[in-house]
Amino acid sequence: MTMLRVRDLYVRFGGVVALDRVSMDLNRGEILGLIGPNGAGKTTLFNCISGVVQPEAGRIIFEGRSLRLVPPHERARRGIARTFQNLQLWGSMTVLENLSVPMDALGRRSTLADALGNPLSRFAERATVERARAILHVLDLESYADKLAGDLPAGIQRRVEIARALAMRPKLLLLDEPAAGLDASETRHLAELLHTVRNRFHVSMLLVDHDMSLVMRVCDYVYVLDFGKLLARGRPADIRTDKKVIAAYLGEPASETTEAPSGGAQEAVVVPIDTAGGVHAPASSSGAPLLEVSKLAAGYGPLEVIRDVNLVVRPGEIVACIGANGAGKTTTLRAISGVVKPRAGRVTFDGRDLTGRAPEHIAALGLAHIPEGRGLFPRMSVEDTLLLASDNTGSRVDIRIAFEAFPRLKQRRMQAVGTLSGGEQQMVAIARALLAGPKLVMVDEMSQGLAPTIVQQLFEILAVLRRQGIAVLLVEQFVEAALDVADRAYIFEHGTVGHEAPAAELRGDRKLISGSYLGSAVDDGAAIPAAANGNGHRPHVELLETLALKVPPAVKRAIEERAEQEGRPAGAIALELLEGAKK
Repeated sequence: MTMLRVRDLYVRFGGVVALDRVSMDLNRGEILGLIGPNGAGKTTLFNCISGVVQPEAGRIIFEGRSLRLVPPHERARRGIARTFQNLQLWGSMTVLENLSVPMDALGRRSTLADALGNPLSRFAERATVERARAILHVLDLESYADKLAGDLPAGIQRRVEIARALAMRPKLLLLDEPAAGLDASETRHLAELLHTVRNRFHVSMLLVDHDMSLVMRVCDYVYVLDFGKLLARGRPADIRTDKKVIAAYLGEPASETTEAPSGGAQEAVVVPIDTAGGVHAPASSSGAPLLEVSKLAAGYGPLEVIRDVNLVVRPGEIVACIGANGAGKTTTLRAISGVVKPRAGRVTFDGRDLTGRAPEHIAALGLAHIPEGRGLFPRMSVEDTLLLASDNTGSRVDIRIAFEAFPRLKQRRMQAVGTLSGGEQQMVAIARALLAGPKLVMVDEMSQGLAPTIVQQLFEILAVLRRQGIAVLLVEQFVEAALDVADRAYIFEHGTVGHEAPAAELRGDRKLISGSYLGSAVDDGAAIPAAANGNGHRPHVELLETLALKVPPAVKRAIEERAEQEGRPAGAIALELLEGAKK
């Protein structure tokens, strides 16, 4: 019997559809992967299963029972446990105590019985400690049992959180970004532990993670979401090479995004800036660096997100930072601009050491940072937002320069920024940075939430900045478009720079790029086309009423795939195999 069955799940937040009729099956004993770009709906689906979010439509069936209107704590009692992307351990308690609390809660021990020294209560307490120590032994955490959870490194805390989830005796374990903040060796160790956990505790898993090296290594089957819809599903080797999946992660090639819509010419949203008298050729590869980052490390709380990051940007150069979600690109930009304090390393800009300096001081030196989400004040007008650049320059800026570059903003100069479209808001963010007269502009996810045609027009302004001698450090999910405009690119992996090369070279090596997002490709293949009823499991009701078999999840999945390919019921395939074995 399929352990978890999700059918036609629909979730909407205001006008945004987070999940659009998504279906999914998880078989008993499987490690199922759930991947997709930012905003694909992974976390929403995860929260629906755990009970944090109630879907507007659709069904979630766990072990033959509906989870509709079942609260999260009751789902936990039924055997669904989860971990969290942001560590949720009790830092002031020991590791052993972190595991004992959920076991005591499920065991319904009485405070009065504990106080009176009831023999059954003492026995339950000993059993709790013994089980907790057994779990710690399996996860190589025995030596940390009596240490405070808050004093442990992030990698150890990740394993403690998995151990605490196992303390609830789950049948299904929901793992939310378990590899976040781990380096390559820690990720490999985690992959081994997950297989050990499945075999020792007989638990199924649903894994959401941006680290494709983990997903491709441990998962038996993978579902891919994009914009709230099921994009593809299949075995990891097939998903790596699926063209739709690669396009979702890397963005469509620039040649495809520049096509004008049928029925007329496209309205220009960007006009090249008049660069007469101010044009500078891009710096050569041997020129002195404008920005130099050396052995940079930074993070949040106990979590170290980037480590040993080295990169260089020269005057008039466009440098792209690409890589999978969670690889450390955004944190690197924040550490350079002072939003996040570096833990180690050095940042030098225009010959000055910026390490640890306040963001406003760094901005005043000519380093502009356009953060992910644009960093705008929604109630301020376009004109007032642009005038904020005066705070950096020390004198009133001439906003006509911005209006010449973005004519559409002039038409909306008195309109509140929050009422603009996403593309127009991004224009405001870029225009405000330009008015500050920067030497370097750092742009984080310029294309987020925008249509490809608008994205391509915004990229045109980056080329204009280069011609004016303004350097650009770009973090971008539209990889093809970013490499088209960039001079060089850094590929981030596991919180550090894994590869650096000229953009022209990377444009010709699509296998390397896709491998950094989806793992190294192996055999060619295509994922199974997504169908409305999940994995193609079409049970034959009459057969299931008279025959029930316990088979490994890999065998069950193979039967389902063959049934879908041949267009026959899975029960008929199973019966055929049994008859063949009998002969």
